Amino acid sequence: MLHCSTCGRSYSPETEVCPFDHSALQADPTIAASTGDPLLGQLLDNKYLIQERLGVGGMGTVYRAMHLLIDRPVAVKVLNQRFVGDEAAEIRFRREAKATGRLQHANAVTATDFGHTSDGYVYIVMELLEGQTLREVLAREAPLETARAVSIMLQATAAVAAAHDAGIIHRDLKPANVFIVRRADMPVIVKVLDFGIAKLASETLEEGDNETLTVVGAMIGTPRYMSPEQCNGADLTPAADVYSLGVILYEMLTGIVPFSGSTPLAIAIKHAAEQPRDPREITASIPGALAELVLHALEKQPEDRPQDASKFRRELLSVAERLGLENSELAGAPDLETLRGIGTESPSGRLIIDLARLRQSRASGSPPGGGDITLVSATPRAQDTGYNRDAPTGFPRISVSFKDRVTRKQGAWFASVIAMVIVLGGTFFGLRSKGTAPASVVVVTASPSPSVEPTPTPSPVASIQPEEPKRKPENANKKRESKVGSILKKAGRIFKKPF
Repeated sequence: MLHCSTCGRSYSPETEVCPFDHSALQADPTIAASTGDPLLGQLLDNKYLIQERLGVGGMGTVYRAMHLLIDRPVAVKVLNQRFVGDEAAEIRFRREAKATGRLQHANAVTATDFGHTSDGYVYIVMELLEGQTLREVLAREAPLETARAVSIMLQATAAVAAAHDAGIIHRDLKPANVFIVRRADMPVIVKVLDFGIAKLASETLEEGDNETLTVVGAMIGTPRYMSPEQCNGADLTPAADVYSLGVILYEMLTGIVPFSGSTPLAIAIKHAAEQPRDPREITASIPGALAELVLHALEKQPEDRPQDASKFRRELLSVAERLGLENSELAGAPDLETLRGIGTESPSGRLIIDLARLRQSRASGSPPGGGDITLVSATPRAQDTGYNRDAPTGFPRISVSFKDRVTRKQGAWFASVIAMVIVLGGTFFGLRSKGTAPASVVVVTASPSPSVEPTPTPSPVASIQPEEPKRKPENANKKRESKVGSILKKAGRIFKKPF
């Protein structure tokens, strides 16, 4: 029995390609190990030592190999032998090499060589990727959290946008063709693979390629991720790839595709006639703005969707910024004028920025060399003991300091003025409290009777006499005036020369 690695269905040995998703069928691993592979351990085209088989696709087999001339590990995709002599298959294989070689983007797989050996093998050499496909990730972890799904889609749309700019329509975007690269020394990188059925701009086609590969009314691609016009065999535009990206994002957020069926035809009819369910009906935690973006990409008519991956990516990035997920993909640092316009300056000369206002007026640019930007997290999470490559973190505010705003000389001048005010105030209040005395003192005295006789005498009489204020010596006033004068002279010298 043969089985499909994509959907898991099993078929009889007479069937070579899965009728459901057009993937190449594989034998049971125990049987495959016993049959062996004639290319394993062989030297391909006197340059590439085939070491290990990595996977089998619809048209070719991918191997890990070593480029002996430069001692570098590479991936070699070899056209399956049953297609040798098939003109259409060889043209499609050559087109994949041409499309992959033309793209020079960090999120697109890079092709480095293409060849045709004397013993009939046609091959493409590409960079070797370590990781897993998005299909494998979804099989274990779907649905993905919003931040992770947005991060993956932003990188995937960047690669597809580069392809559209180069006049290439992928036509077979699906999770199996999105690769998640994981390396110990770098963050997660998304790579878009397999341009085997890509459509190049007409001016880049070799003579006869278009007629050989074009079949009127034929469905080319994977039905669950194909646009309605692709299911109908109509002419395609970059908006067809946008539809496929929308299906992939839908599946990442909900764990299921919008349309499924028992046969490719049943799926195609649903793509053309039925409206997809709102993803929030499946996963209630999906933000409304993101759900609306997905449904926008799944519009039936191409003109109602974003016209290419670049526009779709801009819309996704705008939604990510509103949701606080802009660190999933840096769109550019705000310029200095924008920061000054929306920020509040602290007494220490730092500019405090509110991200809510920054998202509304964010502009492209870079901070000047005279200042440094510090990103501060409001509440660090205790459970974050390591770096999570897939879940980008947001920052609630930005603090910007400008070293040239307050110089050391100005700071010393301000300090000297404050010190002088304190000294003058203390001296003034000290002198005032020292020189103040009451105007008069009430003294009560009793006058006794002159003699002791039996005759009654008048009672003692209290006499109140004001005491004359003591006159301060003139030399004390002069001494106080000299102290004030010396203080004023010192203050004058500080003003003239702070240091």
